[in-house]
Amino acid sequence: MEHVKHDMWAKLHETTQHLGVQKGAGVPDVQVTHIPEGIRVHPYKRECLPALEALFLWEDASGTTRGHCLYSVCHPQLPTLDQVDEIFNSIWPYFAKRWLIVELRSTIPDKADLEDAETHANKVRDAYIGAGVEVTLLACHPYGFARGGQAESVAQCQPMAFKGVSDDAGRARLCFLPADINKVQVAETESFYGAEAVLPKINLGSLQDGPTILTIDLTPKMFSTTTVHVFAMPLKLPSAEGTDGMIDWAAEERDPVETASVAVTPLKDGARSIALAHVGDGDFIVLDGGLPEGCVSILVECPGYKQEERTLMLLAGANDFYVPLRREQQQ
Repeated sequence: MEHVKHDMWAKLHETTQHLGVQKGAGVPDVQVTHIPEGIRVHPYKRECLPALEALFLWEDASGTTRGHCLYSVCHPQLPTLDQVDEIFNSIWPYFAKRWLIVELRSTIPDKADLEDAETHANKVRDAYIGAGVEVTLLACHPYGFARGGQAESVAQCQPMAFKGVSDDAGRARLCFLPADINKVQVAETESFYGAEAVLPKINLGSLQDGPTILTIDLTPKMFSTTTVHVFAMPLKLPSAEGTDGMIDWAAEERDPVETASVAVTPLKDGARSIALAHVGDGDFIVLDGGLPEGCVSILVECPGYKQEERTLMLLAGANDFYVPLRREQQQ
């Protein structure tokens, strides 16, 4: 609570109007509530003294006091008894909001699930989550949670989305207006699968308890080591009688094409092409160690050779692909 005197404001205002002396700051020792400068215009500096004002103060992560004016009415006006409900309805959402800290952590599959992958030198990306992971909280909506005959009546109601992004510690901080049931969704990244958690309102801490902490485990994607072997198609193909027409290029002598360029594009919306690096003898690899398992398109180009494009499936472990290139004049 902060109390200001109208007669003091009147004297200051009269002095300002007649003598040109500007209203100064209040004396800190006699202030009922200390409100730092810059949050609001002090009542003694205003042209109209507030008869009633609600100011919301809080401290941010750095400890700096911040504020927001929720309601204000200037003298000589006064709120009437009939306006009380309207005033509270405009103020209560600010106190109904809650802070949520979503802690993202990596969960490593059981060793039994990884044995086969480890046998094939499979690599799992670092368990560090880090910054930049998008977190969405869906709240204040009946859609998706209605039961029975209510579902049809709220089919057109869309959820209210609150969005946040994780920091370097893998924590996303969100301020939201909770519903009885809330959903927290974590977007899929190149290293982790997406996740979703249900957060009932009864599990949220009260306003004085501070932020509620929710931990969500993310499953890391299995990464595959990928090597593309590019070589010239021989004029005479090797015999494939004992392999059902399939040529085992790994067992054949190959003429590497070292001037080729190889690009891999995951088959999903918005995916970007990744250029593979040549490490010698026509072998091309991903510099950072691997790619997520899944379908990809491999494009191989080289001057003097026909372009070769293939759609392949990357599996957990080591993947070796042999791509023979036909010369332009070769049939």
